[in-house]
Amino acid sequence: MFPDKSTIFLLAISLGLFVWSALSSRNIRKFQFQMSIFVLIWIVGETVRVLHDEGIFTVFGNGEVGMILHTIAMVFFSLMLLTRFYYARKSGKMMIETT
Repeated sequence: MFPDKSTIFLLAISLGLFVWSALSSRNIRKFQFQMSIFVLIWIVGETVRVLHDEGIFTVFGNGEVGMILHTIAMVFFSLMLLTRFYYARKSGKMMIETT
């Protein structure tokens, strides 16, 4: 019984941690902020999927909203990495922050 309900509990904890992480970075250009946003979108998508599977959140019918949010997270992640790579290459700097 506990393992069935533990997923949503753990998702709520991780959502809180990554919201805190995004708010504490305070700069949209920092890798920490960008990764936190990516993970937040991913966690929300997974939460919607789990709630739909449990029959709690069935507003959107067939449960495709979770998959759409996962796709949005992956597109955001790809664009974030490509943008960071482009600007690092353009300026001659390394992609990874040293601080």
